[in-house]
Amino acid sequence: MDTPAKASRVSALMVAAALVGVAIGFLWGNLGRETRLPGDALRTDDATGPFNVPAAPAQADAVAAKITGGRLGLLTQAVQHYTLLNAGAPPPTLETLVEADLLGRELLRDGWDRPFQYAVDPKTGAYAVRSLGPDGKPSDDDLPPAD
Repeated sequence: MDTPAKASRVSALMVAAALVGVAIGFLWGNLGRETRLPGDALRTDDATGPFNVPAAPAQADAVAAKITGGRLGLLTQAVQHYTLLNAGAPPPTLETLVEADLLGRELLRDGWDRPFQYAVDPKTGAYAVRSLGPDGKPSDDDLPPAD
């Protein structure tokens, strides 16, 4: 009987099974966690960047501005799509786009984690989507800039 060789194979199999179990547990534990868009860890309200290093405010605002610009583009496309599907009538609120399954709810907030501002002119159907920028108040740093 080859007992030492058999014992060695059994131990190797047990170690491999343990490693697979750990890997599956790690993956299972990370499933369903809230996902963040790249750069979200650098928002100005975060104390640290993605590597637990304090983020420079200017860098955090630049990243938040890029996130906001991308989301503004997606919001504008979704409003246009909704308008085409609804005989030229824009959505009454941005929440309507989520209910119509045109956008995810996370896209209704800018890179500073504040809700986008949305207004529709009931007479003309013209609309505006904007972010109040890093300070969260109407000012020169709003995105897109005021006309």
